Amino acid sequence: MGTLLGKLGKAAEAISEAVFPSNIYCICCGSLIDGSRAYSLCDECIRKFHWTSGRTCEKCGKVLPGNYRGRLCYDCMGRAHYFTKGYSCLTYGLHERAVLLDYKYNGKGYLAKKLGDMLYDRMSCEELQVDLIIPVPLSAGRKRQRGYNQSELMVRRLSALWGVPWDGTALRRKKETPRLRSLNPSEREMALFDAFAVLGRDAYKIKGKRLLLVDDIYTTGATADACSKALLSAGAGEVYFLSLASGGNRRPKDAEAI
Repeated sequence: MGTLLGKLGKAAEAISEAVFPSNIYCICCGSLIDGSRAYSLCDECIRKFHWTSGRTCEKCGKVLPGNYRGRLCYDCMGRAHYFTKGYSCLTYGLHERAVLLDYKYNGKGYLAKKLGDMLYDRMSCEELQVDLIIPVPLSAGRKRQRGYNQSELMVRRLSALWGVPWDGTALRRKKETPRLRSLNPSEREMALFDAFAVLGRDAYKIKGKRLLLVDDIYTTGATADACSKALLSAGAGEVYFLSLASGGNRRPKDAEAI
């Protein structure tokens, strides 16, 4: 069934591209490009992106510097996580930030198509098999303000290409939380305490299943853990985590919110 869904998604994509071509402008710098450019990035911008390659943290998936000897990043050495393993497409830098800010705050929801392509290509490199994809839920207020949940739009694209079903209602955000970028790791945990839940009537959707939780950015793991804890408490078998971009492997004394 998953393979069939994936083939149908790709067929629909081919038709859409023929009628409404998306590769016209670079999504990062706005330069004119042709249809052969991956992710609608010009040659210069795609070289400036920090793609996940080489050694990564065995737990959260952050890229580890070549001279780093540990198997876990500094964050994962200092705390346990509820999710089984994390994956990421990019390390968050200036160019990644520019695209993500446009996507989240400037009404460019259409970028989900190319960002979802990045997620799909990243997971195509792994042997991970999951039953269901879950986007990190956005609060009702912020969703009204933006007009969409950025994680959900990427998940729709990933699901269509990968052939794995997704669900956007099982995991719910119970309360509005402050913006996390200005908070330290401990403050993030406190802000997200009991912020997510699976309602009893929705537990059947995830019971015993291997889930892939998806968000746009991973830093300390506070959001991923809060969501994973809620899913596992409701009966999920395992929870994996995928982010478009993750923070770097910074020492705790140097850690600061992105």
